[in-house]
Amino acid sequence: MKSFFLSIALCSAFALGAQNKFKEISIEVDGLCGMCEERIENAAYIQGVKKADWSQETHLLELIYNSSKVDEAAIISAINEVGHDVKNHPATDEQYANIHGCCRFRDPDQRAKHGLGDPLCKPGETHEEHHAHGGKHDH
Repeated sequence: MKSFFLSIALCSAFALGAQNKFKEISIEVDGLCGMCEERIENAAYIQGVKKADWSQETHLLELIYNSSKVDEAAIISAINEVGHDVKNHPATDEQYANIHGCCRFRDPDQRAKHGLGDPLCKPGETHEEHHAHGGKHDH
């Protein structure tokens, strides 16, 4: 009987440990439209990501991921790779240049058409420059 309870305790500890590997976070990602939504979500679905759901209204990407398989930095890097800025992590100009014309979320005219304020990052801004001026923005 003692070994039965020990087995149950070990199984419970294992199950709790497995649950703690999953992290649920929200990160702010700049984009404009349904094409942006699809691109952002597809980019975020790397190995270890269980859920990636971006909202056009809030610009928040809701993520659930297995922290033993992937980290937040890898997910952000994948999103930058397809040309989207993540709060405090701008995509390079080269990455941004690959985005379709109607998805140019840094363009003031496109932002105005979608009723948005300032972008998360300034056009051409590097990660270092973004942090030098405090990374402030209006949304």
